[in-house]
Amino acid sequence: MGRGVSQSSTLARLFAKPWVDPLCLWGMGWLLPAARCWGAAFSGDEAEFARELGLSDTPPAIATRVRQTGALRKLALVAQAEWEAAAFETAGDLPALERTRRATAHDYLGHRFSYLWFARRRRVPAARLDVPVLAELDTLDSDPDRFFALGQPVPVTRSVVIDHADVREYWLRLNSPDAPADQCYVHVYEGRRSDGRPLPSLIFGHGLGMEMEMMKGDMRGYRVLAAAHGCRILLPDAPGHNRRVAAGSYGGESFIMRPPLSGLLHFRKAARELGAIIAWCRGEGSGRVALGGISLGALTAQVTAQRMGTWPEAARPDGLLLLTTTDAVSALTFQSSLARITGLAPAAERAGWNAAAVARMGRYTDSEAPAPVAPENIVLLIGERDDVTPYDGGRRLAEKWQIPPENLFVRNQGHFSAAIGLGPDPAPFSRILALLNR
Repeated sequence: MGRGVSQSSTLARLFAKPWVDPLCLWGMGWLLPAARCWGAAFSGDEAEFARELGLSDTPPAIATRVRQTGALRKLALVAQAEWEAAAFETAGDLPALERTRRATAHDYLGHRFSYLWFARRRRVPAARLDVPVLAELDTLDSDPDRFFALGQPVPVTRSVVIDHADVREYWLRLNSPDAPADQCYVHVYEGRRSDGRPLPSLIFGHGLGMEMEMMKGDMRGYRVLAAAHGCRILLPDAPGHNRRVAAGSYGGESFIMRPPLSGLLHFRKAARELGAIIAWCRGEGSGRVALGGISLGALTAQVTAQRMGTWPEAARPDGLLLLTTTDAVSALTFQSSLARITGLAPAAERAGWNAAAVARMGRYTDSEAPAPVAPENIVLLIGERDDVTPYDGGRRLAEKWQIPPENLFVRNQGHFSAAIGLGPDPAPFSRILALLNR
């Protein structure tokens, strides 16, 4: 999709094959427990680490590792604070501080790999599970539109702008409508146009645990995409990810720790934030705005679009880009291979969340006809071998929403290989941006 991908297109094409998907799932079974250990080590205190994981002891080598994790976190927090001052208070060299922020965050994030063998030996679970009782479902507003109501507008602040030759780069900051103390950040690449037409906007959400803002470089080539298509690409940090991870957790844990209600609450929180971001794009002159994402980001965009019936026009998208998704979002508690390997499905079943109970949540999250935006403005990618967001559900979604053939990309890939394949073949991105530029 971008410069870095093109330089390694042969390697990307090799990994964009179905053989990689079982390997990725197997790896998630190792990585998430290691991330749970890493999250528990946030303070650098070995006693607190042991309490968090329910351990009777912390071996000396692991105690040293815990102190290292705590030290790396402190460095990352200092770099984040200095970046924040430069970005929103014009107090420093923002490009240099952004490189430092990413470098320290990258080192801190990468330290989770040092817990792989320890987590495996001690059988650490994938998440701090606290499955809600079934009765909690009855406490939710029974009207999905009221449950997802947008509420009062929230102010959006733009950072200092970094002018590059090909794009303008900056960040947005807003307080989450659901939790004002929780700040949402949006990384923006803004291309340039010579024809004087307004910049279209694509708001694109990342997948579960995919924390690109905490890694070095433009990992997915969004800067190149914005420059090539003369558009604005907005990359929001999802709740519980990137700079929004709560102390003691890892990126994405908040989504899975109270299945299935934690997922539903994630969708509502993210939807309200996306509504504010869409409205900001309109205020900045974007005549056309698309909402999209991959995996969890796609599910979030899809649920948001399905439930925005009472929202003002300014907060609604014109198009959707959905990469690896499915129509029955509620069913993922039991039907996703990721839920099974992480133990979420059996934990929910033990707490009484059978398929019938989870299906009740479908009125909030599942997609029905007609399409929430014009079908000709929806671009969908599904993998025939996807069992994380199952292919059958993606095919049903295409049929329910009557997505035209030129907007439907069906690939002989699984969930992870389809994502990798977007590097050497970014046709779905090109299609949605062509639609926005009409």
